[in-house]
Amino acid sequence: MSKIKWKRTFTWENSKYLVYFLLGMIGLFTLDIASKWIVESLLVEGQKVEVIPNFFYFTKSYNTGMAFSFGASLPMAVGRSINIIISLVMSVGILAYWILNDEGFNHFQRTIAMLLSAGAIGNLIDRAFYWEAITGFDGVIDFLQFYLGGGPSSPANMFNPFATFNLADSYLVIGILLFIGYLIYDAIKESKQKNEFSSDPRLEKEEHHEGEN
Repeated sequence: MSKIKWKRTFTWENSKYLVYFLLGMIGLFTLDIASKWIVESLLVEGQKVEVIPNFFYFTKSYNTGMAFSFGASLPMAVGRSINIIISLVMSVGILAYWILNDEGFNHFQRTIAMLLSAGAIGNLIDRAFYWEAITGFDGVIDFLQFYLGGGPSSPANMFNPFATFNLADSYLVIGILLFIGYLIYDAIKESKQKNEFSSDPRLEKEEHHEGEN
C-alpha cells in the first residue's frame, strides 16, 4: 500500500475509479442491510430454511458478539460497546485511507478496500442501532448457516454447525484473505525482482570495472 497523501486534488480523471468503487461499496452495503431485513421479516428466530440438505441453511439468529459470535459471552452492554468502537474505527480508518490513497491503488487493492469497508459499515449499523427498544431485537442479524459435520440431525460439534453469519461478515473474511494473499504475492514479487536485479550481468561487469580502477 502507498504512503498516506494528506493533500489531493479531486478531478474526474484521477478520481473516477474512486467513484466507481465507492458505488460498489454502497451496493454491497445495501445488499447486506436489505438481506438482513428480508430475513428479519420472513423468518422467526431459530427457523431453518434448507438450501442445500445437511450443508447450507438460512437460519435467523441475533449476534451480540463480534463476527461468528466471538465475544458473545461478555455482558451485552460491554460487548456491544467494544464492538461498536471496533467497527467505527475500522470503518473510518479504511474509508479515510482508501480515499486519500486511491490514486496509488490498483483494482485489486480497491476491491479489498471495498469489501472491508462494506463489511465494517454493515455490521456497525447493526451494532449501533439494532437494540430491542428500537427494533424489537438486540444485535447483528445472522442467517447464513453451514454444517460441516452431517447436518442438523447429526451430533453438534465445532463444525456442526460450523458458523452462522451474514453478508457483512463474508465481506470482511474475503477481504482479509485477499489482503493476506496480496501481501504474500507482493513480498514474493519484490524478492524476485531483487534477485533478478542482483544477478544482472551488467552490474557484475560494472562492479568488476570499478574494482580494476
